[in-house]
Amino acid sequence: MFNMVIILLATLNSEPVGTNDYRISRFILSNLKEIHQYNISQLAKACFVSNSSISRFCRKIGFRDFNELKHQFFQWTDIGREKFAYQGCREEALKDSYIDGIIENLQLLKKSIQAQELQQLARDILTFSKVAAFGSLHSQSVVLNLQTDLLTSGIVMDTRTRFQEQLEYIEEADSETLILLFSRGGSHLKRFLIHDLQLSQSNRPKIVMITANRGFRTNKYIDQFVYYDEQEGFTAYPYAFEAIKGILALEVYMQKNKNEKHLK
Repeated sequence: MFNMVIILLATLNSEPVGTNDYRISRFILSNLKEIHQYNISQLAKACFVSNSSISRFCRKIGFRDFNELKHQFFQWTDIGREKFAYQGCREEALKDSYIDGIIENLQLLKKSIQAQELQQLARDILTFSKVAAFGSLHSQSVVLNLQTDLLTSGIVMDTRTRFQEQLEYIEEADSETLILLFSRGGSHLKRFLIHDLQLSQSNRPKIVMITANRGFRTNKYIDQFVYYDEQEGFTAYPYAFEAIKGILALEVYMQKNKNEKHLK
C-alpha cells in the first residue's frame, strides 16, 4: 500500500500542473480512504477527465486496469501514528528526544557502515563512463544532492524521479553504466527489480543498492549491497542517507584530486 502512495507522489511531482495525470494522482492522494468506493466513471467525473484517461493512467503506473489499482486502497488506514513513532519519543520534550534519536542513529551508522565499501564505490563512480542513481521521496532528495555534489568532481550523474522512467533507464543501460539504488528498506524497489526488470546477462549495468535492510540479500540483478544499521522509526532517515551521500561525494573528490596530482 505504501508503495502505491510513493508511485502516486512520484507522478504528482513529475507531471505539469493541470495535466490529466496530475489531476488524477492528486485526487486519489486527497481521497485515499474513500477511493476504493469509486467506480471508473465516478473517478473520471471527479477528475474532469474521460474514462479512457483513467485507464491510461492506471497502465502508465503499472496496473492492468482501474479495478486492480482500486484494490490497493481497501486496506488504507491512517499511518500517522506509525510513521512518526521513534524510540525514546517524549511528547513533553519533542525537540530534545527527536534530536537525540537522530544522533543515536548517526552513531549506529558510524559503527556499521564500511569505509572500504564507500571508497570502492567512489572508485567505481570515477571509473564508469556513465553513472546514475535512483531513490524515492526522502532518498530521491538525497540523490539530487549527490547529483549536485558530484558535479564538483566533474561527474555528471543521471537520475529519474518516476518509477517507470527509472525502470526504462535501468533496462536500457549497458555494461559501461554504474547505477546506485538508495533504498532504506528496499521495499519500493522490489516490485520493479524482482517482477518487472528484464536485463541482458551479457551487457547490463553494475547495480549497487545502499540499504539498511540486511535481509534483502537475494536479487539476480543487484551486484553489491552497501549496508548500514539504524533504529527503526522517524529519526532514522534521511539523515543516514545524507551522511552516506556526503562521505561518498568527499571520497570521489579526494580520489580525483589524488589521481590528478599523481599524473602531474
